[in-house]
Amino acid sequence: MADDHVEGVVADGEELHLTNDAGALTKVLGLKAIKEPSFMVEELDDTDMDSGGVKDYQAGLGGWSTFQATIKHRPGSATHLLIEEHLMSKERRPFKVVLRALNDGSTVEGTGEIILLGYDKPSRTTGSISDATLTGRVRKYAEGAIVAPPAPAGV
Repeated sequence: MADDHVEGVVADGEELHLTNDAGALTKVLGLKAIKEPSFMVEELDDTDMDSGGVKDYQAGLGGWSTFQATIKHRPGSATHLLIEEHLMSKERRPFKVVLRALNDGSTVEGTGEIILLGYDKPSRTTGSISDATLTGRVRKYAEGAIVAPPAPAGV
């Protein structure tokens, strides 16, 4: 009998890397949340008079969902400057996402191209931690194979 239980994966240790103006992938520090890129296909109504009173659809153009990440906002930091430069360049650049695959520390790496669309900075209030939201449009994205966690030292 097959086991129908599927264990959820605890989000921890995910990474986001953006390309700097020198072409090097650079880790975004202070990552708090990330929305993994998702591919969506447009639904086109193809109903005609011979559809028997039932709507008929075809797959249309596909596209990647809007990418979002929440980061700790630290004005003047290397991460802040990386994001500002990438955003202002209006360039589509390579990026990388590292996601937890299983609860054993294994990961899966996704790579692609992204145009940054926004860097929504927080309202700063006394006694609060300031987070910013990074938004982008993915053009290409592909995930690799699951990579096992590194072996413990001394084994």
